[in-house]
Amino acid sequence: MLVNINGKEIGEGLKTIEITNPVNGNVIDTVPDVPEAYINEAVVAARQGLKEWGGLSQASRNEIIYKYIQLYEEQRHEIARLLTMETGKTLAEAEDEINVCTRVTRGYCEMAAHLYGNCLPGGSTLGNQEKDIVFTRREPLGVMAIILPFNYPVDLYSHKVMSALVAGNAVIIKPPSYNPLAVIRMAQLLYEAGVPKCAAQVVTGKGSVVGDCLCGNPGLDAISMTGSTEVGRDIYQKAAANLTRVFLELGGNDAFIVMDDADIDLAVEEAVGSRMGNSGQICCASKRFLIHQAVKQEFVEKLVKKLKKVKIGDPLDAENTVGCLISESAAVQVEEQVALCVSQGARCILGGKRRDRAFFEPTVLDGVTGDMDVARDMEIFGPVFPIITVTSEEEAISLANQSCYGLSGAVFSRNTGRAVSIASRLETAGNVINGGSAYRTPDLAFGGYKKSGIGREGISRTLEELTQEKNYILKGVL
Repeated sequence: MLVNINGKEIGEGLKTIEITNPVNGNVIDTVPDVPEAYINEAVVAARQGLKEWGGLSQASRNEIIYKYIQLYEEQRHEIARLLTMETGKTLAEAEDEINVCTRVTRGYCEMAAHLYGNCLPGGSTLGNQEKDIVFTRREPLGVMAIILPFNYPVDLYSHKVMSALVAGNAVIIKPPSYNPLAVIRMAQLLYEAGVPKCAAQVVTGKGSVVGDCLCGNPGLDAISMTGSTEVGRDIYQKAAANLTRVFLELGGNDAFIVMDDADIDLAVEEAVGSRMGNSGQICCASKRFLIHQAVKQEFVEKLVKKLKKVKIGDPLDAENTVGCLISESAAVQVEEQVALCVSQGARCILGGKRRDRAFFEPTVLDGVTGDMDVARDMEIFGPVFPIITVTSEEEAISLANQSCYGLSGAVFSRNTGRAVSIASRLETAGNVINGGSAYRTPDLAFGGYKKSGIGREGISRTLEELTQEKNYILKGVL
């Protein structure tokens, strides 16, 4: 696939990167390995794109975006299949991701149409300002770099790219290195709908190269990125040199707390749903299972029984409910992390092995203690259930809060007041009562505490962060 930079299709004559299907290693397509000169050209061109796109009225921008939604819906099944082939997630999961995107984009358009300014009352303080009127309007933030993750590239495209465009910004999109194809196709639909090509450009290549060049560019006004905390820290440091704003949604090691009065069948159902989605590659998935000793044996027995029924295989086969990880190297890393847990004293009572290429078995690790890496800051991005036994609310809260992460959490108790009380003491931005932590709706102000991120993302919040408020002072008019 070619990409657009400065209104031109780029790719011919450049080095290319092969995009492979993680299921079988077959090459699906190639994308250009965009060199630094083109990246800098994209930033310069985006400034012109900002003037053209940001200069339109909100109604005009929305009209174009609604046309994009129509084109997107017409090709949704093609995009879903492409997403499955390049990520290894099941076709059902890909279709769900496609469905969410239409609702998200429409929601941003509707919210933007009602993003009102303020009128400040005159005479609120004594002095020379008593006869003045001050009103405010919102304007685009500017040129933004959008860095998308591999696990939900289409979903996050809609939350990041579409919100930025609806607000009148120009965007430079960095798709995930492993799986950029669906993102590129969606960008092409933007052009077909009428978005100026310089207002939405795509740069492909290795994250370490493209990301470094983009994030240190003084021509950017903001960076929005979802990914690992390590990469987020590097972006923050590069952006600081130019005082570029950053919005970061980073890692998590979410605690799943089950108290002695919990509905165990519900807890097991939610644990599997939260952890096995997208083969465990969800930032806000439950990743540490803190189970009260009174119900721990029952929980583990029912969990293992349920996981043994999970069907793993070809994600294009509707009979399979779980696909593979994003790459063979990702599966190898999960296998190494499981081995580390076992070397530190955990007992692997189910799974623990990588199957063919990028497939990984559902894995249950019993006997995990609070001093192990996985109980603190080691985020396992795969279908692994570390079980930690707790004896009280206080112990559960202490273990949950010892992580450097603070994305989401889950608390199970038949006593809702008790569950809310526990959640109120967790150092997390999202807290699900009697449900898994892998919870995100389009309107939710999604984000994290501590090293899980900066800023909030969702229809209820994003447009305020991606615009800036301008004051207009009518002096002495009263």
